Amino acid sequence: MIRGHAKSILPFPYFAVWNRVTEAYHGRAETMIKFKKQLSPWKEKSATVYLAVVSLCLNAVLLFLASDVITYGGFFADEGKRTLHQTKDMVADLVHGLDLSSFDTPKSSLFHTVLECVLDPIKNEPTVAEEENTNSSAPSLSILHLLSVPTLHKLNARLQSQAEAKSSVISFLLQPITNEHNFQYVHNPSHACAHGKTDVLFVVPSAPDNFDNRIKTRTGKKGEYVGHKGHNAKMVFFLGLPASEKGAKIQTLIDIEAGLYGDIVQETFEDVYANIRHKSVSMLKWASTFCQQATYVIRTDDDVMVDIPKVYAVMRRKHQQFTDFIVGDRKDNWEPVRETDSKYYLSEQEYAPSTLPPFALGGLLGFPISTVSLLYQAALRTKPIWLDDVYITGMCARNVDVPLLKDKDFKFKHREW
Repeated sequence: MIRGHAKSILPFPYFAVWNRVTEAYHGRAETMIKFKKQLSPWKEKSATVYLAVVSLCLNAVLLFLASDVITYGGFFADEGKRTLHQTKDMVADLVHGLDLSSFDTPKSSLFHTVLECVLDPIKNEPTVAEEENTNSSAPSLSILHLLSVPTLHKLNARLQSQAEAKSSVISFLLQPITNEHNFQYVHNPSHACAHGKTDVLFVVPSAPDNFDNRIKTRTGKKGEYVGHKGHNAKMVFFLGLPASEKGAKIQTLIDIEAGLYGDIVQETFEDVYANIRHKSVSMLKWASTFCQQATYVIRTDDDVMVDIPKVYAVMRRKHQQFTDFIVGDRKDNWEPVRETDSKYYLSEQEYAPSTLPPFALGGLLGFPISTVSLLYQAALRTKPIWLDDVYITGMCARNVDVPLLKDKDFKFKHREW
């Protein structure tokens, strides 16, 4: 390992972390233990310092993979060399192909750096073909040589699976757009996120005549949170055109409200329940177009109670594990409603399978802004169904390989005004 090389690829303060890894790698037990305690509450192991550091580095390499048990198999015999090099090449291809260093998170920076630590000792080793024509048997100092052959096979398979998933997403996004969302804006506060930092953008779907709900949302806990300068939060309501007989009068009141508060996004689709998919896509489109600098987007209905500090803490915690994700009240193995008189009726012509994909209820959803952009692009290319929560969090998310997560602290409750 070369500290100068690490410094060139790691932003401060991760260079300091790299120094501690380097010192531990060279056998300084006290520094290693301190580093382990800072990263996570791992239990002390009754292994040697060297094996503990090996475990530390391997856990960092596998930050984006499932946490399988790492086994120690000694140095490889000849039969393991091919798997070793295949794994090395797969890791290197994955890093370069996905450009993990561009993801500005501590996890991806550490992942990239430890990969350099792991792969650097074998960068100049001969290829498998070259080794087959040489009698050299000098052992490598690469950490990968300490893995058993079965573990390397697992690592190789997981990396291959990740690469295939990313390739599938790219292929999907290269497909032509089939669901244009080309409604016009009646009201568009396009500069709502233009000034100052935006950590959280609240997007709130609302019926055109829900004036009281919007006022209570502005003056309630969400409004208080947004009004606190230290929270760097914005909130925008999303409406379609009123469809009732009093539509003209309602629209006049909306026009006044939009001018007064500057937080109404209204598009020209008819705002009826059967068009809720259009409203959901309008939120994805607006956020990814006019609030790209936001860190997180939280969708919450205008009639629900939310513990915002807890919800925000969940978002940050999940972002330490995933670059893209949806978090919400996840539902699995639900069946579509086939009764024609039901509010949630879904015909077999519109959706043929007998089971819905895993999805999350739309009352409260959270995403990083990068996920919002992915979901919007997916919505332009995924065969639509009218149930927006199933469509966005189930079907579109699956097409762009976005995981759907749940958390006991990420919950909502409907109000009784």
